[in-house]
Amino acid sequence: MYFGIVKDIIDPSKLGRVKVNVYGIHDNIATKDLGWSNVLMPANTPAINGIGHSVNLLVGTLVSVTSLDPKMQEFLVTGSLPTKTDVTIDDTDIDGEAVTTSTHDNNTRVRGGANPHINEPLGTYEPGSSFAPIYPYNNVMETESGHVKEYDDTPGAERIKERHKSGTQYEIAADGSKVQRVVSDNYQLVCGHDTVEVHGNVRIIVSGHCDLAVAKDLNAQVGGNMSATITGNSISTITGNSISTITGNMTASIQGTTSLIGINEDGEKLLSIDFDNSTKKITLDSSDVEIKGNLKVFGTTHVKEDQLVDDHTHTIAWTDPGGSGNTGELT
Repeated sequence: MYFGIVKDIIDPSKLGRVKVNVYGIHDNIATKDLGWSNVLMPANTPAINGIGHSVNLLVGTLVSVTSLDPKMQEFLVTGSLPTKTDVTIDDTDIDGEAVTTSTHDNNTRVRGGANPHINEPLGTYEPGSSFAPIYPYNNVMETESGHVKEYDDTPGAERIKERHKSGTQYEIAADGSKVQRVVSDNYQLVCGHDTVEVHGNVRIIVSGHCDLAVAKDLNAQVGGNMSATITGNSISTITGNSISTITGNMTASIQGTTSLIGINEDGEKLLSIDFDNSTKKITLDSSDVEIKGNLKVFGTTHVKEDQLVDDHTHTIAWTDPGGSGNTGELT
């Protein structure tokens, strides 16, 4: 078995092959002159007809190889070795020479380091991450751009997390609770039926507009109380009938003017009832008013602006029905 450094991953045939500079064999060979080496994949991936895992080696990866011919012209990559990689920073030391440091190849999440996203802003009601890995229980896969999958088996802190480099992610904590964050737009399409069952409470916070469109019936059943606070206007358009059944009391407190208007199918006004708080006046506009039952008035009554009914008297001629010939007036 030999060891070497991956120098090129852009396989012109797109077969997942890489160029490896093998220690002690290719010391004086340029990268362009190296042959392409196949990569041995694990037995848990089919690696046929596009099924299975892709080769994820990067330039600079330390790999183990084995020779496939006596002249050592063709090699097979049998694995990668995470150790420490020397990284040149810049000319910042006292002598003005390049400074080289060693960095762990093993992911910081595997080593149980600090959460690299601890300082990201959270939603108003978003709980913090349950990130608490202990080496070597966290199984991590991170891609070149920064996409991450974690399957953390740390005792007492078992966790699953999948994260896009942008910050969109979901995380499942040890108790089974799940937190999902979408940093941009979210869209979900369900071509069949959809059911959401919540045994606890539900809180929905919308900072912008909310549109709800239902093509057919909408049924709402509330086992307790229902309250709505509207700081703007409320508009309802009903093209069919409206029926309200109230078995208890109903109270409506209205500070402004209230109008009930009856219209025909063309939208023309037929009658109206207006309640004006400023003048403490109720106006009924209709060609015909019918009252079935008693009517009690505890103020003055007018039939016209200048005609008061309360002090108005009527007189009628009277003749004695007994035939005495007496007459008079009744008021």
